[in-house]
Amino acid sequence: MDEQFVKLLMEHRSMLHGFIYAIVRNPHLAEDAMQEVATVLWTKFGQFRQGTNFGAWARAVAYREVVALLRKEKKATKHLTEPAARQLMEAYERRQEHVDVADHREALRTCVDELTDDLRKLLSWRYEQRLTSAQIGERLKRSTQAVNSLVYRTKNALADCVQKRLAVAGGEA
Repeated sequence: MDEQFVKLLMEHRSMLHGFIYAIVRNPHLAEDAMQEVATVLWTKFGQFRQGTNFGAWARAVAYREVVALLRKEKKATKHLTEPAARQLMEAYERRQEHVDVADHREALRTCVDELTDDLRKLLSWRYEQRLTSAQIGERLKRSTQAVNSLVYRTKNALADCVQKRLAVAGGEA
């Protein structure tokens, strides 16, 4: 069960983090909420029915946890209203119906392979080693803002690359 949970969480982490960020619109709060959601998902994993959509189940749990977190911190009014958050969740559901996770993952893998060694190292530091922009900046002798900008541009380039690859693959079908 441990391995299966970790595998499923890692497959869906990016989507969950994006979903949470879309609600809270604050990178630090989104990361804190993601950690809390991961903990709750772990404790509730026994309730997950094998063979069903883990992403949809995890989003539903994340939605409830994030709304509760925002209420608790009295920040809900600064962020999305509950109806808007519900609409966002429904939009994610509709989008997921049209996304082939395996194709998306393969396109991303190919696009990452096309990056320069330096950019792959940057992504590794940020997302595998979980270094902060300041820590990366120290290594690269660049400002935190420069690192954030480089990460942002790299993520956008990857997103464009993945979108183009999926469009080409979709056109071939």
